[in-house]
Amino acid sequence: MPPGAPELPETAVAADRAAEPQIPDWRPWSGKARARDVICLTVIMLSGFYGLAMIPLTPRLISSHPLLLEVLAGSNSSTVAAGAFAAVKSTVELGFVVLAALLGMMKFDLFFWWAGNMWGHRIIQLFAGRSRRAARFARRAESVSPRWAAVAVLLAAFLPVPSPLVYAVAGWVGLPLAWFLVCDVIGTAAWASLLATLGYILGNDGVRAANLVSRYALITIIVLVVVAIVPHAWHVARARPPAQPDGDGQPAPPPADLIAAVPVKVQPDSLP
Repeated sequence: MPPGAPELPETAVAADRAAEPQIPDWRPWSGKARARDVICLTVIMLSGFYGLAMIPLTPRLISSHPLLLEVLAGSNSSTVAAGAFAAVKSTVELGFVVLAALLGMMKFDLFFWWAGNMWGHRIIQLFAGRSRRAARFARRAESVSPRWAAVAVLLAAFLPVPSPLVYAVAGWVGLPLAWFLVCDVIGTAAWASLLATLGYILGNDGVRAANLVSRYALITIIVLVVVAIVPHAWHVARARPPAQPDGDGQPAPPPADLIAAVPVKVQPDSLP
């Protein structure tokens, strides 16, 4: 306010603030949406629904086409099952099991890096808002250098935070795309090799477990849906702020959080 100007009443100041355009809670960018904003956000939201859509395929393919299930779903259970079939059937090579897992597990990773690179802290907050552990990781990431971000990408599959959050942080702190892809391939290959080796060691026991999952398909689908949806719904309910009464004494509705309501990169794993 310029010097000498009359002070505005508080009600007038509040009215002016209310008249300013507000950024919706679910929108990670400011200003007018660009084509790349819409594309990236759409793919990220669809990745969650894609993971849920893959759940019914797990009991149908895990005992007959585990490699195909790896490429489509990128789940841990499909990689273990494929490793078990590689030990029992000589027609399946363990190297192809790891390669199929790479294709399935990495198909959306680039978009999470892209989101962090474009939207920075805003998308990090949206990804981490459902988990206290992820929120602490996001706060510490503010002072992380690209070198340490590369290490985090290498260990993303082994860390107790969602991998998409790690990838978004890497894009936010400025890890170059080429280095991100190299670290992502190495880290994902290490995780897939571990799972495939576990399945190879299980051998016939792993094959029998896959056949058991396929035989009780309906029960397996119900359990997988519950395991995939209930934790996300619980985190969203905990993250939702309590309703505040408005001017008429009625509780105001909580703001929508579309990103937090969408499961991020759900992996349709089978029963242990």
